[in-house]
Amino acid sequence: MRPLILVMALSLGLLGSADAATAVTTSNANLRRSPQATAAVVTVIPRNTALIVACNGDWCRTTYKGLGGYVSRSLTKAVTQSAPLATPQTRVTPAAPGNVYYANCTAVRAAGAAPIQRGAPGYRSGLDRDNDGQACE
Repeated sequence: MRPLILVMALSLGLLGSADAATAVTTSNANLRRSPQATAAVVTVIPRNTALIVACNGDWCRTTYKGLGGYVSRSLTKAVTQSAPLATPQTRVTPAAPGNVYYANCTAVRAAGAAPIQRGAPGYRSGLDRDNDGQACE
C-alpha cells in the first residue's frame, strides 16, 4: 500500500501541468523509467492496450499494471481529448454520466461501481490488473 501511495504521489508530481487523455498503443511499447530512449525498460506494454497518458513533447507519462513510467508518444494513438489532471486535493465531479474517473479500486468500490467492464464509464487499464476486461473485480 505504501509503495502505491508513493508511486501515485510521484506520478502527479512528475506530470506537473500536463493533460490526461486516453490513448491506445499502436505496437508493443517499452515502458521506460524516464523519458529517454536509452532509459531502463520497466516492462513491455502490449499492442492495443488502452492507457491514461499525460504527454509532453515526445513522451507520455502513464501507468501499466501498477508500474509507472514513460512511453514514446509515437507508439500511442489518442482516443479521447485531453482533460486537466486532478491533484489529490481536487475532487473530481463527472460532467456527464460517461465522463467518470476513479483514482483506484478503493474509489470504485466506495462509489458502488465495482466491477467495471471494458468500455463502461470509469474503466481504464490501470484498474484492470489482469487485463481481462473487468476492472476492480
